[in-house]
Amino acid sequence: MYFSTEKLILIVEDDADIGYLLVQIIQQQTSHRAIHHITAGDALKAIMTQTPHLFILDYSLPDMNGLELHDWLRSIDRLKHIRTILLSARNPPVDEIQKRGILLIRKPFAVTKLLSHIDNFLAS
Repeated sequence: MYFSTEKLILIVEDDADIGYLLVQIIQQQTSHRAIHHITAGDALKAIMTQTPHLFILDYSLPDMNGLELHDWLRSIDRLKHIRTILLSARNPPVDEIQKRGILLIRKPFAVTKLLSHIDNFLAS
């Protein structure tokens, strides 16, 4: 019997180039699949039919910030246990991030560091 190690990563990043690059890196450097959405609204629609194993959220999104999106996603029973990585070039409220158990990675970031965190989160 074959068991896939592929897991789904939901990326919500309003910069299309960064989102595309993250999808390409994840799919080329890991055994996982990534989907990218530009707005929180699009991501919320997508999770109606898909269940990600990890969230990578930009803090500054056009329709809500990454913390608000995290809270929306985690309010859905089947997503309560999903870990979140928050990417930000700004200074989001660190106390709110820590309270939610979110990993903050500041932009610009080292791709190897991001991939290491992805591997650690999806291995546990």
